Amino acid sequence: MSKTSFTYGQLEQVLRAYGFTCRPGENNPPGRIYEHKKTGAIIRLPSYPETDQAYEHHVLAARIELENFGIADGKTFDAKLQKAG
Repeated sequence: MSKTSFTYGQLEQVLRAYGFTCRPGENNPPGRIYEHKKTGAIIRLPSYPETDQAYEHHVLAARIELENFGIADGKTFDAKLQKAG
């Protein structure tokens, strides 16, 4: 599994900028559930420290969910992630 140059903190910052809220997951081990109430989009991520570099597949999952729900296109998401933090 490859890691990106982005941290989980940067990813969270971008998701919150798009209107997502975050709550802890209920499974063991607990993760984080990001929810966009206006569209119903949900992104489930493991609970890693904000300073850890994000895995590629987690960033890609967030990007796809944003695209699928019409929240942001991939290029806009990528640009926001580049500017975060």
